Amino acid sequence: MDPENRLRDAGLMLPEPGRPAFDYEPYKLHNGIVYLAGQLAKEDGEIKKLGKVDRDVDEAEAARQMQICALQALNWMKHAAGGDLARIAGILQLRCYVSCTEEFDGISRIADHASGVFTAAFGDAGKHPRSVLGMMRLPQNAPVMIDLQAAIR
Repeated sequence: MDPENRLRDAGLMLPEPGRPAFDYEPYKLHNGIVYLAGQLAKEDGEIKKLGKVDRDVDEAEAARQMQICALQALNWMKHAAGGDLARIAGILQLRCYVSCTEEFDGISRIADHASGVFTAAFGDAGKHPRSVLGMMRLPQNAPVMIDLQAAIR
């Protein structure tokens, strides 16, 4: 089944892709691997709720934003794959970053929302190894961010 149809069946839609705010490329394609830059949860060009998880942003909002990061990543993978997400052979590595208080222990629960987007889109090919990191601060004071590598057919 087509990844975009799988996403729709899961109640997910690709948002409009956001352009980088600074001087870098959103992805690099090399030898069938797409390397994505950090993806923030931008909606209509901005992050709706800023700050640290467990202080300024609750876990549910952070999970929602993590899902948006993954959907933004799919936009850039689609672009790298010539407009066809079905050319993505799999997610090779996912890194999830959560800006949070020192006491917060739910960073893996939040990261699960990004992982879920990739398995919804690609099934078993969307399963991946991942790292989850708690951070002091992320770019633009975002609560969450991801980056990843994926294989393209």
